[in-house]
This record gives sequence, C-alpha cells and structure tokens, in this order.
Amino acid sequence: MGSVREIERKYSVDPGFVLPRLADVPGVATARTRRAVTLEAVYYDTDDLRLARNRITLRRRTGGADAGWHLKLPVAPGTRDEIQRPLGGAGPVPEELADLVTVHLRGAELRPVARLVTLRTARRLRDAAGADLAEVVDDQVSATTMGSTMVAQKWREIEVELGSGAPGLLDDVEQVLLSAGADRSASSSKLAQVLGPALDAAAGPDVPAPPRKLRRGTPAGTVIRAYLIAQVEALLATDPRVRLDAPDAVHRMRVACRRTRSTLRTFAPFFPADLVSHLDGELRDLAGALSAARDAEVQIAYFAERLDAVPADLVRGDVTTAISGHLAADQTAAREQALAMLRSERYLTLVRDLLALVNSPLVGKARKPAEKALPGLLREADRRLSRKVSRAAALPVGTERDELLHSARKQAKRLRYAAEAVGPVYGASAAAFARLAEEMQELLGTHQDATIARDLLQDWGVRAQVAGESSAFTLGVLYGLEEHRARTAERDFFDLWPAASARHHRRWFG
Repeated sequence: MGSVREIERKYSVDPGFVLPRLADVPGVATARTRRAVTLEAVYYDTDDLRLARNRITLRRRTGGADAGWHLKLPVAPGTRDEIQRPLGGAGPVPEELADLVTVHLRGAELRPVARLVTLRTARRLRDAAGADLAEVVDDQVSATTMGSTMVAQKWREIEVELGSGAPGLLDDVEQVLLSAGADRSASSSKLAQVLGPALDAAAGPDVPAPPRKLRRGTPAGTVIRAYLIAQVEALLATDPRVRLDAPDAVHRMRVACRRTRSTLRTFAPFFPADLVSHLDGELRDLAGALSAARDAEVQIAYFAERLDAVPADLVRGDVTTAISGHLAADQTAAREQALAMLRSERYLTLVRDLLALVNSPLVGKARKPAEKALPGLLREADRRLSRKVSRAAALPVGTERDELLHSARKQAKRLRYAAEAVGPVYGASAAAFARLAEEMQELLGTHQDATIARDLLQDWGVRAQVAGESSAFTLGVLYGLEEHRARTAERDFFDLWPAASARHHRRWFG
C-alpha cells in the first residue's frame, strides 16, 4: 500500500478565467501543459458523513496515472497523507482502507455518497535543472450526490500541489493566481463542495474546536477540556498511522493516552467520578498495549548503540544476535497485541466515551473560575511529588527505592501535563514550570529505562551462562553499564531536587 504526503492549495475561478503565465513565477523555468485527462471518482462515506465531517476522503478513481483507491487523511490545513490501493474490481471498499477509518466509523457502514467527473488539464512547473517544483491543475468538475436525493453541480477550480519545490513557492504561485482573479476556495475538498448543504446540516467533527481565548475568569472545566480536546484529537489522528506502522505513531498515541489519563486524574473533581475511574482503567490498558510495541522498538535501537560503544576486547560471542533475538520476538508479538486492541469493540467504546467527555456540558466544580479552582489541584499534584521524593530519599539504594523513584517519575509527568493544561491561562510561568517538571521527569525516566535494561540484561546473561554461551560475559558488562547509568541519573535527580523544589517556582499557583 503506497502513501504520499500531499501539500496543496485550492482556488475557485469563474468559467471564463484565463490561467496566467506561470513561467514568470520566481524559480520556475518552464510551465508545460500536459494532455487533458478525464477522471471519474466515486466517494464513500457513512449516512451521517462521518469521514467528510472530519476532513477525510475515501474514493475509487479511474482515469489518469494514479487510478485506484485513495484515502486522504488530514495532517494540517492544506496538507494530507494520501494512502493508495490498487484499483481492483468494482467491489466494496478494500478492507485495508476501511480498517484505517474504523476509529471514525465506529460501526457505521460505508456507501457511495457522490460521483465526480473531472476534465483535468495540468501544468508542471519545473526549475532550470528539470525538477518538478509543483503542479497546477485546471479542473472542470461535474458532480452528483448519490442516495435518496440526487443533486447535480458543475464548477471550475484550480489546484496547486507542491512537488520538490520549497513551501514558499505556493505563496508565489498564489500571488499570480489571485492577481488574475482567482479566489481561495471556501471548500476544503471537491467532496465538501458537492455535499454542500448536506455536510452543513450534519453534525460537526468528532472533536469540537477548543475555545480561542482562555482567561483566569474562564470556567476551570473549559480550560482543562481544551487540553483534553487536543489529546483526543491526537489519538484519533494517530490511530490510522499506528495501523500503518508509521514511524513514531505508537509513541504519539501512547503520549496522548497518558496525557489524557494524567489530566483526568489531576483534575478529577471536574468530571463524574465513575467516568474518571472507567476512563483511567481503559486508557491505562490501551497505553499498556501500545507500550510493549514502543518499548521493544526503542530497546533494539538503544542496545545496538550501547554495544557499539563497548571496547572490542570486551565483546564476546554474537551479542547483537542474542539481544535482537530476544527483542525482535517481543516486538512482533507487541505489535499484534496493539492492533488487536485497536480492532476491539472495547477500544471503540473508549473512543465513544472520550468523545462524549469532550462534548458534554460542564457541571459542578468545573464551572468555577479557573483562578479559583485550578491552583488547589496544582498544589496537591505538587505535594504528591514531594512526598514520593522524600520517601525515596530516606531509603537505601535498592529495589524499593527504584520503585519509589519510578512512582515519582510518573508524578513528575502528571505535574508537567497539569502545567501544560493550564498554560493558556498562566502563560510563561506555567510553561517554565512545565519545563522544570520535564527535566525532573527526564532524569527519573533515564533511571527507570536503565533499571529496566539492567534487569533484562541480567535475565539474558543468566540464560546465556546456563547455556554456556560466551555472550554472557558481554551481557554482564552491559549490565554494569546500565547499573551505573541508573545510579548516575538517580544522583543527578537528587542534586537537582533542592533547586527544583524551591518555593519561587510555585508562586504562580500559590
């Protein structure tokens, strides 16, 4: 299955619009017209247009060089990832593509909603070396909705899609087009234009837009919900990319889970207690399913780098194969576990509950002004961290202290996320405190990572020794290095703590 990043801008033009001379655009040497082609596309969506409402398009297109199934996922305004699938027969939507939009379908069926026939004339903008900088297409569109009510439309539009050119080229081309009488399109896609009133009458996107301005007098629940909206939006956006095994997708989804869970814990008084408890457990299990896949991926890269730094005379046996053999199997099993979770009804129920959370009206303490309701919850989160650190400091080096430092790391992370959540209200003070909490989290995270790596190496080393493998020696050397890394991070954290726990960092929340 192919995937391309599509960066484009769309313009509406009158039927008599004359495309200006594009070879005059800075950096463009030639603007050659290609032979006109006719494209026919059938678009698929649910009865309530769940994909279109979330700026997703799924179509089967014939004609042109890229005939086939296309799924377009939004990345940012004007930027989408296009997933391509071979044309095949005229049957149902390919399972691979339907799977990628499961998080939005949530059990709803896909059906044809619109048919578009486009007469396209393209111009390739090339530099002096012959590189394709961008493509400008002139589309004459005939569109018809499909279903109980059929509405026909015709229009003309110009699309500019960036190739190898710098992003600024789009601005240069836009200036030429606007000067010639074009207007920025009010529709995000051809499908949005043909659906028109039906899309306007449908419910909005799954995740509501956050308020533009948050102040200290804003209801506290509105402030926290704005942060939760961003996390739920991130979770939905990364879902198809996790299924595609895209780089860093698992990590980003896991972070969204942890931020959401942490925020619900810290600001629990703003939400129904039973809902917080339910979501806490579900998000914990989802993050856990994702963590196994992410951890194996990170550990394979980390151990390879660590082993490269070991002097050659201390490397005995095929240590690389020994380590990768243990972790590769874990990675494969972990990915299957993560995908099984994403394809479960339990996961879809969690998504529905999260969407209900960010779309529900505020109740109780959530309606109090932010300046009155937020400081106390921040102070409590801060006190929890202090208590955990104090308890750990009183213990000798060992397993119990390691476990308490791990707990302190999670609390430092919650404190960081809490500061991020209230950042729009408290500005630079909250941002500085979030960075301080992140610094503490990073040191404790290094300690935890080294502790996990050390325990893995001990287990593998014992197995190798029992099997009489020479790699046991080098695994022992790596064990010692990880023990040293853990204790160094622990020392650095306790060195930082007196300054990090100073009162002046906390004046902004009392």
